Amino acid sequence: MSVEKIISLILIPVALIGFFAFLMVSGPKKIDYSSEEAFSDTLEVSEEIEAMRLKSFESEGQFEELISLRKMSKEDALLLLEAIEFQEAYVKGLPYYSESAKQRLSYLKQRYDQVLSEEIYQLSLEKEMVSQNLYDEANYLAAIEAMEEAITLQRKINESYTLSSLYDINRMAKLDRRLTYLNAYPFYQQILDDEAQVEALKNEEKWIEAANLLTDIIEKQQYLNSEYRSSDLADGLKLNSLKLKQLKFQSTPLHNQINDLENKADALVETGDQSEAAAFYEEAMELQDELNTSFPDSPYSSIDRVNDLRRKNQSAASYSLGERINALNFQIDNDLRRRKLLSAKDKISRIADALQRMDEEFPLSSYNDDGLKLKVKVLNLIRNDIELVQDRIYENLISVPNEPGVRMLKTEVSQALYSTIAGYNPSRFVGELMPVESVNWNEANDFCLRLSWIMGLRVRLPKEHEFRSAIGPLRYIKLEKFVVSNAEEGKLTNLASKEPLGEGFYDLLGNVSEWLFSDGVFENERVKHIGGHFNDRLNTIYSVPVRMVNRNERSRLIGFRFVVE
Repeated sequence: MSVEKIISLILIPVALIGFFAFLMVSGPKKIDYSSEEAFSDTLEVSEEIEAMRLKSFESEGQFEELISLRKMSKEDALLLLEAIEFQEAYVKGLPYYSESAKQRLSYLKQRYDQVLSEEIYQLSLEKEMVSQNLYDEANYLAAIEAMEEAITLQRKINESYTLSSLYDINRMAKLDRRLTYLNAYPFYQQILDDEAQVEALKNEEKWIEAANLLTDIIEKQQYLNSEYRSSDLADGLKLNSLKLKQLKFQSTPLHNQINDLENKADALVETGDQSEAAAFYEEAMELQDELNTSFPDSPYSSIDRVNDLRRKNQSAASYSLGERINALNFQIDNDLRRRKLLSAKDKISRIADALQRMDEEFPLSSYNDDGLKLKVKVLNLIRNDIELVQDRIYENLISVPNEPGVRMLKTEVSQALYSTIAGYNPSRFVGELMPVESVNWNEANDFCLRLSWIMGLRVRLPKEHEFRSAIGPLRYIKLEKFVVSNAEEGKLTNLASKEPLGEGFYDLLGNVSEWLFSDGVFENERVKHIGGHFNDRLNTIYSVPVRMVNRNERSRLIGFRFVVE
């Protein structure tokens, strides 16, 4: 590359940099328009313009002097207006912008609006107070007029003197709300007077007259809510309450009639006149249906009461049939307890027919007992095997030592017996002569209940002290002769595969642990099982272990036996 090209490449950038530097130095400067001194040296204010400023100060001074000596008049305010006019002329005539002159002009305008609005504001406050006093004296029309004047005065301030500190849109809104309230109050007072009259009619039990008067009250409240919705007296909740009260009063005569009929029917039930009671219940039920249809929103409208009256009606109408069912139930228990099985079977057939008739004709009757239906269903299903079941039970009952009147099954409940009574076998180790297992505490109690129906006697799970009494003393006995444990094969065996304990009870220890009686009422309460099982060691079984589990526990290690009282 030649020397000339190298020089040209160096000179061109240097020239460009120099050019831009020149532009920056010679470019426009920032001007401070707020500084009067920026122009004071170059621009002069004419004498005529300066005279405007002096006259403005002079007029302002005269105004301030006058109002310091006496109350301001409208003529005095003209001096302040002159000061504003002179200051405007001064600002307009200046050859430059002056912030101080502009600020003084704003101050004079605000001062003018302030002094002229103060008297108006005081008048507005006085009118507001007068309105309140007239309201307290119940002179509502005059109170409204005074409030309207107070609003007019505040509106004048807000429209004509916007720079005044007394300019207040919030006060204007407050006064408007108060005026709305005053206009609405006469209607509200009429409502209050009418409500007092309604209360008097209610006390005299003149329900229809009270309901008719409530129609007028509702119309007035609707007018208030519509025309004066911004007023505190507009009340949607009160309107709904008035409508509900009207419905209540309209339906009260019918409601009272229903109550009278039901009370008469209840009294007849107490005296044993079930047939006439049923007629009164039916009439009351029909009237309640009518009330529900005619006044569906009344607080007395109730489907539940119709159903309750229907239950009472059917209970009274089914009295004879129900008492016959109760008598048969008592006789069946008595026959089964005394082992009069032929008589019991006949009565089971008869009570089953009676219950079917009750269910078809009087489904809501209190005599329709689901528990009794289940009992009769079970007895009817097992009717031909009752004698066999009772024989098997009685043959295997042994009295518990030191527990008078309590007999216990000498073996655990077999799978064959459980299947016969419950209708299924929950066991995992299946065998008719094996103890039932995998049955939870609730299912064991249900089995006992069903067996109670068959025996005509109370059947339940053993209590812990009864179980221990049946075991008897364990000292000096060779335990492996009496229990099934893991010392041998460690598996479930048939009933009575070992020697009996105590008075002849088999498998009280080992084989399966057994559920105990509990009188706890809550489903989450834990329950006990006792005696150990085939998977326990001999020394564990020797301690007669008692374990706690949930009621719904289902284990292949747990079965049960029962006692009969």
